[in-house]
Amino acid sequence: MIERNFDIPFIADMALREKQIQQNYRPIIAVHKWFARRPGTLFRGLLLSEFSGRPLQEVFYKANDLPGLHVADPFMGGGTPVLEANRVGCNVTGFDINPMSYWIVKQEIEHLNLQAYSKAADVLRAILENDIGPLYRTRCTVCGLDDAHVKYFLWVKVKACHQCEKDVDLFPGYLLSADSRHPKNVFVCPSCGELTETDGRKNPGLCIHCATELTLDGPAKRSRCRCPVCDAVNHYPDASLGAPRHRLYAIEYHCPRCKPSHRGRFFKKPDNQDLARIDEAESCWSRMRPKYIPDDEIPTGDETDRLHRWGYMHYQEMFNNRQLLGLELSARIITKTSNERVRNALATNLSDLLRYQNMLCRYDTRALKTLDIFSIHGFPVGLIQCESNFLGIMEPGCNMCIGSGGWANIIEKFKKAKAYCDHPFEVRYHGRSKRIVSIDGEWIGDHPNGDDSIPSRIANISCQNAASCKLPNASLDAVFTDPPYFGRV
Repeated sequence: MIERNFDIPFIADMALREKQIQQNYRPIIAVHKWFARRPGTLFRGLLLSEFSGRPLQEVFYKANDLPGLHVADPFMGGGTPVLEANRVGCNVTGFDINPMSYWIVKQEIEHLNLQAYSKAADVLRAILENDIGPLYRTRCTVCGLDDAHVKYFLWVKVKACHQCEKDVDLFPGYLLSADSRHPKNVFVCPSCGELTETDGRKNPGLCIHCATELTLDGPAKRSRCRCPVCDAVNHYPDASLGAPRHRLYAIEYHCPRCKPSHRGRFFKKPDNQDLARIDEAESCWSRMRPKYIPDDEIPTGDETDRLHRWGYMHYQEMFNNRQLLGLELSARIITKTSNERVRNALATNLSDLLRYQNMLCRYDTRALKTLDIFSIHGFPVGLIQCESNFLGIMEPGCNMCIGSGGWANIIEKFKKAKAYCDHPFEVRYHGRSKRIVSIDGEWIGDHPNGDDSIPSRIANISCQNAASCKLPNASLDAVFTDPPYFGRV
């Protein structure tokens, strides 16, 4: 049937659009990061071509119900074939040898009481706000408000000069913000460290604080950096020195009082109060006996060897003390959540949060946001690192997040992901315009939300080698999969 009914031009066009902004087409993928997810539209098209018995374009935007069919995926990865088969009423069986894959697909396909989840998530953020919220506040340089929210802390790597032993900032460049989403270019002064906003980028002029000439290029290039004190040339990275050290040099923040009348973003050089809060976080962490922060060594590998070259030998070294404090406190709160599925959902959120809450995240000087550790496939170690607000910032009166990389962001996208399970949709194009088409009657899960009259579906998700499992003869109607790479099939 697939050979006769699969409409390649129709599906190829939609799959291409979906891969450009996949989360807008399949919000379910926001449950947790997974690499190389295949388009849901592709597998929906394959399933309906095989089993619906009607032209694909006729049934794609309508509710479909294929009860009694059993579909398997022996290499499920992020779970796209399993989810699409489950959505149209099939019983599903999925296998993967990766425990993270198993956990993610399990969280995607299990029904979750969103009301109970939202209540528990609110409690978690409230406790964190009480315990560590002040560590993410700063003084507004415009109105003097002491309770402005830090969006991002920007850190530069530092290295002790091998000759004079003074700390050398490894700045690759001094441009903090380009004039794309902010009215002007923002430069860091190489002399006093203060920030200056300029119209020009190539010729930024003088620092308004000390009259030092501003420059686009920094001293750190090609693994070398000249010491500004003694002029000695220093080489980096140097694994013998251990994990890199960092210095906080700038902050992007949000002032709710000034924002209505302020153009652009808010930037500042950290003041004494900001530096004192770093010390406070370090003091709190030193007194804590962590239960949930592992001290595992980083194994060798194609990507992890890059971490070793920079002196990272344990995963714990990839986080600063403020991040470790927040992660430990979060884990303690989650373990006290009584509802098992809600607890598992929050644990999944915490795992997804890790990709933003580490000291390998970078700052996009044009988009003015954090780039998570997996914005490229690997472990990029930059010279400038971005620490996001751990709690996240919510716009008062609406479910809108300000900035990215915090608990609020993770919770909101998880809510949308699980809400999509109850009310899936497709995106339909008419020329350049697009329309969201609700597919009423379809749902994703082992049980529908709030309707006990609809029978549960079988969703067997296993962390094991599919080759070693024993399924009854003739128990499967189809196998849909994206097979693994190399010769592993």
